[in-house]
Amino acid sequence: MRFRILLLAVCSTLASVSVAVAQIPATRNFTLLAQWNEFSLGPTANSYSECWSYIHSDGREYAVIGTNAGTAIYNVTNPAASYRVGLILGPTSIWREMKSYRDWIYVVTEGTGTGQGLQIIRMTNPEAPVLAATYTGSFVRSHTVSVDTTRKLLICNGTRDAAGLATGMRILSIANPEAPVEIAWWPGGALPVSNANYIHDSVPIGTRLYGSSVYAGIQRVFDFTNAAAPALVSSWTYPGAFTHNAWPDSSGNTLYVTDEVNGEPLKVFDISTLTSPVLVNRLTSNPKAIVHNAHVKGRELYLSNYTEGIRALDISDPRHPAEFATADSWPGASGGFFGVWGVCPYFPSGLVIASDMQTGLYVYQPNRNYGLLRVSVVAQPGATPLSGARVRLTPQGDSLETAMDGVLQFAPTPGSYTVSCKLFGYEPASANAVVTAGGITAATLNMQTKPTTAVSGVVRDANTQAVLEGVDITLTDTPLRTQTNASGAYALGAVPEDLYLVQVRRPGYVPVVFSRRVGPGFEMGDFQLTPAAFYDAQEVANGWVVGATGDNATAGFWIRGEPIGTGSAPPASGLGARRAGDPLTSLKGPAQPMHEEPEEGVVVPGDVQPEYDRTPGAGTLCWVTGQGTDPTQIGQADVDNGKTSLTTVVYDLSAYGDPVIGFWRWFFTNTPTDSTDALDIYLSGNGGSTYTLVERVQGLHNAWTESRIRVRDFMAPTSQMRVRFVASDVTPGNVVEAAIDDLVFYEASAPITGVSASPRLALRSPWPNPARGETRFEVSLPREGRLDAEVMDPQGRVVRSLAHGNHGAGQHTLLWDGRNDAGSACAPGLYFVRMRSAGEERQARFVRIR
Repeated sequence: MRFRILLLAVCSTLASVSVAVAQIPATRNFTLLAQWNEFSLGPTANSYSECWSYIHSDGREYAVIGTNAGTAIYNVTNPAASYRVGLILGPTSIWREMKSYRDWIYVVTEGTGTGQGLQIIRMTNPEAPVLAATYTGSFVRSHTVSVDTTRKLLICNGTRDAAGLATGMRILSIANPEAPVEIAWWPGGALPVSNANYIHDSVPIGTRLYGSSVYAGIQRVFDFTNAAAPALVSSWTYPGAFTHNAWPDSSGNTLYVTDEVNGEPLKVFDISTLTSPVLVNRLTSNPKAIVHNAHVKGRELYLSNYTEGIRALDISDPRHPAEFATADSWPGASGGFFGVWGVCPYFPSGLVIASDMQTGLYVYQPNRNYGLLRVSVVAQPGATPLSGARVRLTPQGDSLETAMDGVLQFAPTPGSYTVSCKLFGYEPASANAVVTAGGITAATLNMQTKPTTAVSGVVRDANTQAVLEGVDITLTDTPLRTQTNASGAYALGAVPEDLYLVQVRRPGYVPVVFSRRVGPGFEMGDFQLTPAAFYDAQEVANGWVVGATGDNATAGFWIRGEPIGTGSAPPASGLGARRAGDPLTSLKGPAQPMHEEPEEGVVVPGDVQPEYDRTPGAGTLCWVTGQGTDPTQIGQADVDNGKTSLTTVVYDLSAYGDPVIGFWRWFFTNTPTDSTDALDIYLSGNGGSTYTLVERVQGLHNAWTESRIRVRDFMAPTSQMRVRFVASDVTPGNVVEAAIDDLVFYEASAPITGVSASPRLALRSPWPNPARGETRFEVSLPREGRLDAEVMDPQGRVVRSLAHGNHGAGQHTLLWDGRNDAGSACAPGLYFVRMRSAGEERQARFVRIR
């Protein structure tokens, strides 16, 4: 029905429609001049795609935007009186991209059916666009299109023929604009073109062609002097590579590369020596954001960032871009494939347009009321530059990490600011600065190193005194984590002096969590772990049941076996594979909803399904969701189209006063923000007649992690206790895997003797503040116990409950999406968050804006 309504809308007369701004985007240094939303299919439907500019020879300016049904063109010469001049219908598709050349617009799509092919729109009379021709020569589908206006060339990327075979990057002469002639294609040879050689996007600048191979995670640069024979001169990969788009600065010595993956920042490469590119910086406006496309105009870089809108950055120093303007049209939570698809800054008048996938075309005027604040972070003594140090700008609230040379740049509104940095192993540092319009202010943060102490020891069984291999030892909220070897020994190296929350965990044993000051004269030494009262390592059949009423997954059902770690071969750069079970720091190309093929991407074996079980020693078996035969096919046996359940046997815990059920879990999803991807853990006290949800695992947790259920936080212990694990994947195309191993239960452990008192409940400042989408709250619990977390209005009324139940010791992140407990959006204004645990209470205030 929606499709029929859309056709009625697009086939109506092309009478002008008054501009109505559906929602006012949150902006900084951008003024919204117009907005058009004529083809929406709903508040979350992808109704729009790319946008671009067309400039007529007489100076009139037009905005072009892809819609589900075709290409819409608007006269924006006077944005306040803008109007649609035409709609060129094409195959129905959520992918549509275009470029302009003289009096023509070239449009490509992944859509098939009537009208498929490269569309050529004649703009001789820009008030009456005409579909002049459709090219269907060597391909009928193309994901993106690029143009070299100087040499009359069109480059079509990610093409496919009528049979659906990948046909590579096609280079066409448009000397006759309405009759393109193919002059070359890359890589040449037999069809179909492999994923490794798939060029998703390219841009020709001078005698170079920059090609981004998204699925292989490779950035390529071609010598384009002879367009009929492009010569590959450089190619490289890098950690986190899902190489989506690239654009050089005006000097050609710096390249900006985007990776269409949640959390992957913009990459800045020094390519002054083209055959030896160097990663010099990484930037993101939000760790949950997806940077989609980058475009350079003079000394400015424009980014389309999906849920974070568009971003404009000053690149007068190309290695250290500084964000001076933002416009965010997506009102929902950060992360995922919503909001802004494209941005185009190439209007002579200075206009900038953006295409929001849900709400259409936006026309902005950028303002440049800012100055540059250049911050250097150095370690003392010696003034050694510190890379990766996060610096916060107050009161604006922005934060950035220093580049490889220890430098970063902010571009705030003129005024007085404080920059501050907290970095593990260093004393905090701050500095004050005054920023002037158009000026550059320098500030240096001198980080004093803390004294360190070498920490090592041995872990033993408290009953037998046998040494224990495979014990996890973690200093919470730090990068310090290790595991004991076959002799039970561990070494954390040089540990900075501080008070730490120490966690010591091993399958089959009662974990210990305590605080300990480490420093000169204070060492950690040896530990002893008490065996759990009950331990099931999953090495023998145990009567657990697969399946439950309501299960509807079509693949990925739970099985017990030796896991086959899934992923693909590591990139050819020699980066190498991770040790199986290590936390994944960045994906190298999981399935992405914004690309039709291939459905699965490039990750290292063990990234998706674990390569090994968690049981130390000779153990090999665990429960996993599905088991394929090819480790490189990450979607071969993952959970699909619903949920699958795994239920334990009945356990008698009636004799325990304060029982804890522990187990080790694994959860992978390639779309960490998708609410339908989850591992839910339920507890029953009546043999399975009813269940209570005790934990929901979402996001990326592809490392073996221990979970603990303190039974009395949810119900009284009984003789009929059962645990149920439910893995869910509802959204088509997502990759979801889960695993369970090493279940135990025991009495809640008594406080450990001979250690210092636990640290206090800690609540970090809400971030971002002020906030439009989600607000993040980070709370650290000194010990395991109940946590109550609530958002309140200024009158002290609870508007949203965030947590009520048992949480483990250590840091936890809670998110608020701006809605109350009834699901309604809360009004902008001042709010408070309250955290209570173990008799302590912490509060913080923050502001929510539209």
